[in-house]
Order: sequence, then C-alpha cells, then structure tokens
Amino acid sequence: MKKMRVGIIGTGFGAKVHAPVMQSHPGFEVVSIASVSRGRLDEIKEETGIGKVYGNWEEMLESEELDLVSVASAPLLHHDMVVKAFASGKHVLCEKPMAFDSIEAEKMIQARDAAGKLSWINFEYRFLPARQKVKELISSGKIGKVLHVNFSLNIAGYERYATSKRGWLSQKDQAGGMLGAVGSHLIDSLLWWTDGKVESVSGQLTTHVPEFVDENGEKEIRTADDAFQAMGTFVGGGTFNIGSNIAVRHAEGWELEVYGTEGTIKMLQDNKVLVGIGNGPLEEVDIEVALSIPEGMNPVAAGYYNAFYRSLDEVYNALSGDGGNPHLPVLEDGYGVQVVMDAIRRSDEEGRTVKVEY
Repeated sequence: MKKMRVGIIGTGFGAKVHAPVMQSHPGFEVVSIASVSRGRLDEIKEETGIGKVYGNWEEMLESEELDLVSVASAPLLHHDMVVKAFASGKHVLCEKPMAFDSIEAEKMIQARDAAGKLSWINFEYRFLPARQKVKELISSGKIGKVLHVNFSLNIAGYERYATSKRGWLSQKDQAGGMLGAVGSHLIDSLLWWTDGKVESVSGQLTTHVPEFVDENGEKEIRTADDAFQAMGTFVGGGTFNIGSNIAVRHAEGWELEVYGTEGTIKMLQDNKVLVGIGNGPLEEVDIEVALSIPEGMNPVAAGYYNAFYRSLDEVYNALSGDGGNPHLPVLEDGYGVQVVMDAIRRSDEEGRTVKVEY
C-alpha cells in the first residue's frame, strides 16, 4: 500500500484527532503539522510524534512535498488555507463547517477547479454504521416518501460551558457557535439521507450562557449561539426539525426520527437503529459492528475513530485513483450545508421564514 504524505494545519483538533487517527491508518504518513497560533511547538512534537512541526502553515505548504493537506483550524481560517493549499498543488481534506459563509465556500470550489485538485469536507459521521443503515433504508424506499424528520444532538455540557473559556467557539464573528459545530453535521446528514435540498427554513439561535468570568476577573463575552433550533421544508415536499443545545445538565445525545408514508426509522446514540413498516412495531435492525480502537489512542480521538477511520479509507481510495465513494462528501456538499446555515442565521436575524437560495 502506497503511503500518502499528509500535512496537518491546526494543533488543536488536528493534533488530538486528525494526527492519531491518520497515523493509525496504513495508507497515510503524517509528515508535518503546523500551528496556527505558533505556540507549543516542542510539546506538539512530543505529543504527536510528528517529525516536523511548523510555526507557520504557509511555510509548511511551501516546504513540504505533500499528497494531502488536512485543514483542522478554526472555520474562519478555512478559506485562505484551503485556497493556498490548492495553489501549492495539494489535495485537501477540510474540517467542517467549510467556511465562514457560502460566498467563501463557493470561492473554495472555484479554487479547487482552477487547480485541478481533489478535496473533501470532513463530514465523517456519514460513515458510521448506524447512519449508513439509515441511508440504506431511506434509499431502498422501504419507508416510502419521507414526510418529516426530527434530528437533534443535545449535550450535557452546562457545567463545563459555564465554568471555562470557549475562545473562538463562543464568538459569532469567528464562525463560532453550535450551528456551525453541530448543525453542520445535522444538516449534512439530513441532505445526504434524503438526497434533498431545503426550500425554506425558520431558525432561532440562542446564547444561554452569555458570559464567563475567570478567577482573575477576566470576562469572556459570548456572542455565538450555544443552542439553535430550525424547522423547514424540503424541495418537493416534506418537513424537518433540527436542533442542538450544549448548555444543559442532562441530555440524550443524538436522536433521529424519520417518518415516511410506509414506515418509520429511529436512530439512537448513533449506534442503534429501529424500523417499523406499515402498522408493525419498531424493531431493531442489525448494523455493522464498531471498529476496534487501537491501544493507547487518546480518548478524544477514540471518540471519533469509528467514523473518521472509515472516512479516511474512502479518502485514500480516491487519492489512489480507485474511484470515489458516492457517500464521500466533497466541497459541493459543504457548500450546500453552508447555504442552509446562512439561511438559518438570516432567519434568526430577521425574525422570519427564509427561502433558501443555492
């Protein structure tokens, strides 16, 4: 198996998740990683075991012979990093959300086309066995035409959110907030499962914990949402509700309900799928078993391993010229999600239902 040389931009999520999962895959060799803040370089080298650690991501792009650049920085930086990676002749895997808005996302697609490179958005949850099963069931027509979808992720994170800084994640002008962090995944799966487009949407963004004061009296004012809800219609019929709240004490995690003319699908915690056909009861269906997590992998990476490793398999196949898996999300998928998120934000700002314009 040929090794694909990878350079990672971002020493937060990039070092904690991208690096160890990629290093565990026989098809990838992580040869370099670049810090955006230019700090902790020696510590990052020791933590990741990556030989070359750069304090300047542009220098890494110029200096390293790479098959793939993995952009795992803050979303506000994605556009410039991805465009420059293309210009330097690299293929790109970009973290979600794709960009600050759909205008930036469109420019990223144009840059890819001009460079003639391959690129993907890391909506890795598509490859979880439970979500693959939901896709299979909807595509098979077993539940008939989709009438309505409820999909949410709630996280019992109130204590942590109220007692620690959140940085860019809490800042609206830095593309922070749960709509981007969680909503991008919800919207992507929604569109992928249904092969649909959103016609109109009504959204609400909320900041339940608007500030944090540390032990030194330094205040962090939060301008981004820590909860959001949206309801909308699909082109051609059907409706949906999506939402997320991380500022709660108790939560059930991922929950999905898909109601069709011929049946119903429920998914719980991304590891259990139930189906009811006609007037029959909901019954659990078999899904592929989870992958075994490599020994010694850090807990954060372990939480993403089952999805991300499977996604990396398909990225490797595409880079090798073995054809692209139709489920592997490309930049156009990221753009479609960005358009819907822009409409949800506009709906919240203007207090009205917004028509989605692609």
